[in-house]
Order: sequence, then C-alpha cells, then structure tokens
Amino acid sequence: MDERLFGDTILRAEHTKNGYVISDVFVYNSTCIFMASSFEKRYEWLRDLFSTFETAGTDTRLIHKSNAIFPIKGYEYYDDKEGSHGCFDDLTGYQTILRTDIPDVYKIKGKDGYLLVPTLKMSILLRSKGAEFKLKCVQKGSNWEIIPD
Repeated sequence: MDERLFGDTILRAEHTKNGYVISDVFVYNSTCIFMASSFEKRYEWLRDLFSTFETAGTDTRLIHKSNAIFPIKGYEYYDDKEGSHGCFDDLTGYQTILRTDIPDVYKIKGKDGYLLVPTLKMSILLRSKGAEFKLKCVQKGSNWEIIPD
C-alpha cells in the first residue's frame, strides 16, 4: 500500500443550489499541487480532470467553475507565478457610470445625482474609460464620489 490509496485531496469549492463549484486544487492525493503550479495551470488541469470525472450515483455534484452558472460576487485576479495567491475584489460599492454629452458630467446608471469630478487628473482618468464603466462609488449628499482603491 502507498500514499495513493490514503492520500488527501483538498479542493476550493463554493456551495450552490446545483452542487459544489470547484475552482482550485491545493492538494491532490497528498501532493501539494498549489505550490508547484500557477493558477492557470491548476484551472486547466481541473477542467481536464472534470471532463473525465463523473459523480453519477452520488448525492454530491461537483462542477468545474467554467461550467457553473451562478451570480457573480466579484472577481479574482492572479499572476502566473507558481504558488502565488490571488486577490479577490468584490463588487460591493461598484456603480455603472455613464458618460454624458457634456464634458466631465457623468451619471450613475439607475441612480439620481451625478459623479463628482474634483480634479483635472480625475477628469483625464474618466475620459479614458469610455462611455460606460464601473467604479467604486459612494453617495455624498445628492451626488456621488469615487472611492480610491
């Protein structure tokens, strides 16, 4: 007997009404996959594994994140280094900003008031973003203010 029979597997999973959405692997059969590969490699490896893996006959359904449909809570950002942790940015506070025909006048989609543009630097930044974009904003009185990252 060897470690293949008794090895642990640790997956990163999110519980949904349809089953468990698997998005990352940390340990597979007692081998630390996380420290030896980048997120992209682990993600692709899991997709290949799940294309041949079947949970028929069990009460637990495992779904690869690329095949999952559920509400987006935020976005994860990763670099390409092995063993590197990503960072999560939730969508709390993000508003959809719409450019108007008047220079430096921006509306918040579905909300009353306008976005405050207090500096020339902010004006240049907003102009570079296009006609519609998302930024973290907070309401200040009847208008909106950008929350710096």
